[in-house]
Amino acid sequence: MATGFRPGCDLASRCRHAYVSIIVNRQRFVLEKQCITPSAHMRSQVAVLLLAAVALAQSANPQLPDNDAVRIHEFYRLSAQIGYRVWPSWDKTPAPLLLVTPSTEFLTHYPDPPSEFKKVADDVYARSRHFSTGLLATFPAFGPPSTIVIGEAENTDAKTSTPWLLTLMHEHFHQMQDGQPGFFDAVNGLGLAHGDKTGMWMLNYPFPYEKPELVNSFGQLRDLLLTSLNEQNHKSFHQLVRQYIAERHNFFAQLAPDDRKYLNFQLWREGIAQYVQIRAAEMAAAYEPTPEYGALADYESFETYAAKARTDTISELKRVDLAKWKRVAVYPFGACEGLLLDRLNPKWRDGYFQHLFTLDPYF
Repeated sequence: MATGFRPGCDLASRCRHAYVSIIVNRQRFVLEKQCITPSAHMRSQVAVLLLAAVALAQSANPQLPDNDAVRIHEFYRLSAQIGYRVWPSWDKTPAPLLLVTPSTEFLTHYPDPPSEFKKVADDVYARSRHFSTGLLATFPAFGPPSTIVIGEAENTDAKTSTPWLLTLMHEHFHQMQDGQPGFFDAVNGLGLAHGDKTGMWMLNYPFPYEKPELVNSFGQLRDLLLTSLNEQNHKSFHQLVRQYIAERHNFFAQLAPDDRKYLNFQLWREGIAQYVQIRAAEMAAAYEPTPEYGALADYESFETYAAKARTDTISELKRVDLAKWKRVAVYPFGACEGLLLDRLNPKWRDGYFQHLFTLDPYF
């Protein structure tokens, strides 16, 4: 499941953020025999009929809500205009999206919609709701390519339209990660699942977050990263970066092999997706939205959002405590490593997919 960055959002919500293989169990509800009075039985039957009538009315002719239609259209328009400028060839990545509303799920841009989806508009298909209305996730829900599964803006941690759109850019980058040749086999090849078939190991892996020596070492590394990012003098910057690289090597040397692989994977996947969200926000600062999007009641300009994205992430990193934040720490930390690499080697993104699941080659 996935929760993207929003300036000022509750960071604890990101504990749910990972690539996961989600299995939806179709539950069978059985009416058991009960000893009830005739009047209670009649009330029970009426309640069931009312619920069935409501469900039928909701599913007979589902329509994509107007605000959601505007937001989704804006996402595809925005990604087409800025994607390739944020990351090479990102604009070529398929972007299927499943919007989860209280009663209905709407699927768009999927090459071959499953049979339970019924066409309700041009390239929009609907079925009754299966997923949580607050979900933010990217995974192969119906087989490849991976699909963004997301609730409406007001039902997610994004809360409003513009943060929701930039969260979609974060998730869309996960689609690019997932689309790399051999990606899923490579994930399995990490050997970190230890029998887990659901993908929840990505959230629940027993990393030693609270080990005192790791907490202290990570804190020193965090401080060096912040100092390096804030240094404006060219010569001093490169001196600090050399110190940072040495300290980074020392920190990772303390980790057991599987722990090292896990942290590397999280920084590579989630940290850099967070970095991409920042870059997308900044690239969108000059983006001119459609009149329909600008007329939304919760409209926030992309320029306003962009002004906060980088500084808020750096502020988050200042507050990171590995023992308390645990896996959530990889978001601002990995994002800030991406920002550091922009200054150190502006072409670093060209080799990112040549080194799956680790940023070590850059340091």
